[in-house]
Amino acid sequence: MRENALRNVLMIKAIEESDRAGTLIPPADRAAATKAALRGSADKSIAAGGPLDAKALRMLSARADILLRQVVTRYPFVEAVLAQRGTTLAGGLLILASLLMGFSLSALDGSRRVDVLALPLLGLILWNLAAYVFVAINGVRSLTRKIRRPPSLAGLLVTAASGRIKRLIAKSAAFNAVLAEALGRFLGEWATATKPLWIARTVRLLHLCAAAVGIGLIVGLYLRGVVLDYRAGWESTFLGAGQVQAILSLIYAPASALTGIAIPDQAHIAAIRIVDGVGGEGAAPWIHLLAATTVLLVVLPRLALAFMQSAAIVRHTLHVSVPPSLIIYYRSAFGAIEGGHAVAAVMPYAYEPFGGATAALRRLLSNAFGESLVITLHAGTRYGEEERFLQQLAERGDDSADIIALLFNLAATPEDENHGVVIAGARDRLQRSQRHTRLLALVDERPYAARMAASGDSRLAERRDIWRNFVAAHGMTACFVDLGQSNTSASGTENAERLRNAVWQPATG
Repeated sequence: MRENALRNVLMIKAIEESDRAGTLIPPADRAAATKAALRGSADKSIAAGGPLDAKALRMLSARADILLRQVVTRYPFVEAVLAQRGTTLAGGLLILASLLMGFSLSALDGSRRVDVLALPLLGLILWNLAAYVFVAINGVRSLTRKIRRPPSLAGLLVTAASGRIKRLIAKSAAFNAVLAEALGRFLGEWATATKPLWIARTVRLLHLCAAAVGIGLIVGLYLRGVVLDYRAGWESTFLGAGQVQAILSLIYAPASALTGIAIPDQAHIAAIRIVDGVGGEGAAPWIHLLAATTVLLVVLPRLALAFMQSAAIVRHTLHVSVPPSLIIYYRSAFGAIEGGHAVAAVMPYAYEPFGGATAALRRLLSNAFGESLVITLHAGTRYGEEERFLQQLAERGDDSADIIALLFNLAATPEDENHGVVIAGARDRLQRSQRHTRLLALVDERPYAARMAASGDSRLAERRDIWRNFVAAHGMTACFVDLGQSNTSASGTENAERLRNAVWQPATG
């Protein structure tokens, strides 16, 4: 899916999920946009499961475009949020700072002298060679699907890009809290969905900054040579002429081949040694060698790598990976008309939820994943029947549902041979099936909290930590809920957000 299309879809998705009352986008407008998107599709069937195909993505995009035009008309600053890039100015300032840094490197040798040993240049080359090795290693890892990109790399750019957007969101909270919540949710989902794009843009910026340092060094060298009469030479406490000649032959070999300027022999090198501030020769040939070396080993490689990143950015822009959460959103948006409702299967283990818990559970899941969500509550599985639970999961075809919610009781002590088998078994089956079904580990804390309140015990946080660590050890996130009667009419916003954040989804590809 194209970057702009996904951006618009995620914006409308965030607004609809935050605006349950329909104050930002009235229900009639949502239904009209759905029908308009369906009219524009030759095939109006709704997929029963699996990833969204190109037709479904086009329908989502068309519907989002219709609704977004209405939202922007009512709230014009939403368009400013969508249009914010945030990195253009920051990137330009970083490149300018890099140019100035390179320019300053050219003056490190002194105000009227060029050191032919070029220690600033040598340091610059070594730094870039280390970067090239790092790029090569990551390239090999990417081929074997083992690349581990540093999360801070994307995080820094996301922070820079979202700073102004966050300020706009903060201002919007003063006059429309629901819209501010929607924009905040959009920003989080957008940053997650486009993380590879942020990484590629960050890496390209780093390559351009490195090239700018080299260009700044070259500009500084030639400006010094134009306006001042510089002398080139060398001085050293430990090195002799022979050693210096060997070092220069190594450093300037590529530049010498390109420019045709020969590296002087040992006698010439000895003659330009600076002693007590006296010595050296005209600096022009050495400035040419310094500049050519910088171009060959710094500027050109970095620009080539930046070009490669630009190609990656184009690919990511045209084909951004679609978040699995859009599957349920798609079916919620179009299901009411076409009968393709999203399905959630709730499976209690070693726990029989009381009557009021069922209504609270339905409200909780609907708030998090859409009002049109069809929720089926299965009979609880007893201790010791873990294998039967997994067998029934396959026989009933529950792994074809959009969401499977495993429901546990906080009062129980989690055990690997019981709760662990259920969690790992369901997770592994979904991973093998590749149906894009999502998995939730819900822990109802109401029975335990009621018991602790009655006895005056305050170990609720300790028990939560036990369950949190246990579920995390099995590759998931525990989501604690209180299915008491008081929650059936709760605002639901915070709980819904926690449910969405706790969802586990199979890895694809």
